[in-house]
Amino acid sequence: MRVTTLETTHDPDRRARLTADGSTIHAEGFFKGAVIEDFYIVAPNLQNTRSEFRRNADGSFTASFSGVPSAGDGTSANAVLRFTDGTLFAYRVEYRNGWFFGDNGLAKSTMSAVENYYTVPPEISLIYVSATLNPVEIRETQDELRSIVNMVTAGLYDDYDKAKALNQWVADNIVYDKDARDYEVTEETVSIAQTLNLRRTVCIGIANTYAALLEAAGIKAVNIKGGIVSNADGVPYELLPEKTVVHEWVAFWYQAQGRWVYTDPTWDRHGVFENGIYTRMPGIIKYFDISPLVLSFDHRGDRAELREYLHVGDDGFTTPQESVGDDDPVVPQESVGNDRAAPPPAAPPGITTDIESDTLYYVIIGVMLIAAIGLTAVIIKTRK
Repeated sequence: MRVTTLETTHDPDRRARLTADGSTIHAEGFFKGAVIEDFYIVAPNLQNTRSEFRRNADGSFTASFSGVPSAGDGTSANAVLRFTDGTLFAYRVEYRNGWFFGDNGLAKSTMSAVENYYTVPPEISLIYVSATLNPVEIRETQDELRSIVNMVTAGLYDDYDKAKALNQWVADNIVYDKDARDYEVTEETVSIAQTLNLRRTVCIGIANTYAALLEAAGIKAVNIKGGIVSNADGVPYELLPEKTVVHEWVAFWYQAQGRWVYTDPTWDRHGVFENGIYTRMPGIIKYFDISPLVLSFDHRGDRAELREYLHVGDDGFTTPQESVGDDDPVVPQESVGNDRAAPPPAAPPGITTDIESDTLYYVIIGVMLIAAIGLTAVIIKTRK
């Protein structure tokens, strides 16, 4: 499908609109706190190139770039926004009797997955909070999540503003753990408890942490499981619909506008942990409230899960919210190199009981731990 106008995001503070018109692509937008210095097309052997760029006093910009690829029809390229700190935002474009943005259909399938999310039983979701299911660690982690939300969202009243602030906090404070990705990813690696303690994890842990913060802020969020473009792992854009490198990101429900908002805090993080060293990187948020079409250029969503990380207390487990779609329970599992994960085994029924003593509480937690170990596969090495 041929699309000529691309709205990159709905975020009023970080937006760009790209319009294809024959051999020219026009761009305009505004990025709060960041300065765009150029706009251009990257393609092999462009001919008849011409460009214009203007930055206005209020920080907004207008630009255009013209060029015809020597290879002609069938050429793919990138329309690039370049910022003064060196950050590049690239958007895939194609040429066939003029430039356009291709719709590969993945935006629609990802949105369908989110709208038909699965609700994960709370006793399974807790494994994402604490891999050991230690009751003290669970409660301390949940308390820390609430504390972070109170600190980050102080003075904010709109759910969208809260979600944006929490996304920024995750980008600034949680780094991507390349060492874990390359050597071993376990349930503990992606647990929120360890993520907050070490301030590092892989994509699943980052998505878990952000979704849990949203839940603590009273905002419904789902984890999207799917794949991403990764040329290093043999998954270029052309193979994205059928091949995958495992990845997770998040969508949250913005009640005021009645829509799902897509965000990938992993791809917006501003740090990395590699060879035992934390390294900060410059970065500008691109994947908060990203448009489904732009997301489909490098993401494919297969399944969405509602994980209720805070649905437990001294009075026991509460009943999880009903799923919109298939109510089949889901247990944590990951695989690398498979287009589709195998159907999950059946999860145990939710536990509903009145806990009258800490001793009984620990017994129940122990029973659940044994059941969970029997039901969940250790998360395999994950590549992003």
